[in-house]
Amino acid sequence: MTPLVIPIAIEWVILVTTLAPIILVGRFNARPKLGLSLWFGFLLSSGLATAFAVGIAVSTVFETYVKLHQSRVGSQDWLSAILVSFSPWLILAISGIALALINQRLEPLVSVARESKPLLEAASRPRMNFQGHPVATVELPIMIAAVSRGQIIISRHAIETLSEPELHAVLWHEIGHIRGRHNELKALAGFVRVLSSWLTATQAMVFEVNRLIELDADLYALKRVDSDLLRATRKKFISS
Repeated sequence: MTPLVIPIAIEWVILVTTLAPIILVGRFNARPKLGLSLWFGFLLSSGLATAFAVGIAVSTVFETYVKLHQSRVGSQDWLSAILVSFSPWLILAISGIALALINQRLEPLVSVARESKPLLEAASRPRMNFQGHPVATVELPIMIAAVSRGQIIISRHAIETLSEPELHAVLWHEIGHIRGRHNELKALAGFVRVLSSWLTATQAMVFEVNRLIELDADLYALKRVDSDLLRATRKKFISS
């Protein structure tokens, strides 16, 4: 009966990866937190189902091997046991190949981290504090604002270009990212993308996570600033 659970788990993975893009994409604009919870909930259930199926398969192989290994030498069951004994080594080989592929797919993330490190190091020490959050500046001739290591980083050009209300709108938006732990969510979505970029559901999830994260940060900022002000400020960043 236990091996029958494997196709059920696989069917759930297929169902999730097929229906999630159809049901979830473009929704939850007014409730981005709910949308993020559903996306990562489906992701978690799909991952657990896959791990469960693999665990059942491995357990079944070893149980079969032990039972057949107890059979009389030279019998048909004994020959079958010899064949089954190769299964663990085959699984180890597949696992090794999988680890190599994972390492290859993770290399782009490492490269991006290496490239972004100089930018973070170029940020000056926090010279201002906004609502209890340190704000550092980086000497760049473009409009940019981001969150890294619990602090807000904003370009000197943005500070010199924006009015005080517009600057506050940007900072409230970035605080929304901090409060929502959005960098962690982006990192998780990025990790899933490098492991299964060939899945349509993965591509849809990454797009939706980024979209919902921005909406969530906007909703946080809109509790403190005017919607027209926030919209106008965002346009300055997009057009730069």
